[in-house]
Amino acid sequence: MGSGASLAAPALEEAALIGTPPDATLCDVSAARRWGLPLPPWIGLEIDDAPVAVAVGRGDCRQRRQGVRGRRLELPDEHVTERDGVRLTVPCRTWLDCAELIPLEHVVAMGDVVVRRGLASQGALAAMVKWGRGRRGVICARRALPLLDPDAESPSESLVRCHLVLDGIPRPVCNLDIIVDGEWIARADLAWPGQRVIVEYDGAVHLNERQRRSDAARRNLLQEAGWLVIVFTATDLGRPSRMSDLVRSALRSRAHR
Repeated sequence: MGSGASLAAPALEEAALIGTPPDATLCDVSAARRWGLPLPPWIGLEIDDAPVAVAVGRGDCRQRRQGVRGRRLELPDEHVTERDGVRLTVPCRTWLDCAELIPLEHVVAMGDVVVRRGLASQGALAAMVKWGRGRRGVICARRALPLLDPDAESPSESLVRCHLVLDGIPRPVCNLDIIVDGEWIARADLAWPGQRVIVEYDGAVHLNERQRRSDAARRNLLQEAGWLVIVFTATDLGRPSRMSDLVRSALRSRAHR
């Protein structure tokens, strides 16, 4: 999850609801934080930089005060729940509302987490998109639906996969277990089994020296088993075309193996 999820966030969100109408509801990015869903790092590097999003019904006055971003939204009863005494939009509605505010690849990453954690099914997300026809963000959410993968295990992996697929790379298998001679040797973040190509994403946890040694040993085993391993980091996420070029070249070079 992005660094906007400050420890102070819940208290600020609850404070933002004080004095609001009974139907006031945390929505979009504020609801996403409450659910622990991933957001782009540029959305509020600190929680104070991102006003709390509070929705009220169409007939109520939109909230206008410091630290609050008021919205008027149509919120059917089934789109709202209560968690820890706070009203907020359910995960699939939160995902739809965030699709208005964040890029497609981040909508995919959020949707992957929603489905993987069992917060909503892909069918529920599809139903929400159908319900939201004509609303802002629904086009982005509709584009994201076929790109979702419940086997994705981290938002960064989802971002890499989304960039590659949108650039025409064949869809990879997420978190494929690699077994050689009956022995499990690794789980590949993204894999193209036919070409025996793997893409790994190394986040901050991989900077640990012990982890680096483990990664190197595992990748040596994969290479000995005939797999080509490509490693991306956060820097590469800022250069998606380069990622695509590397993967496309690797797939072509091994197409007839």
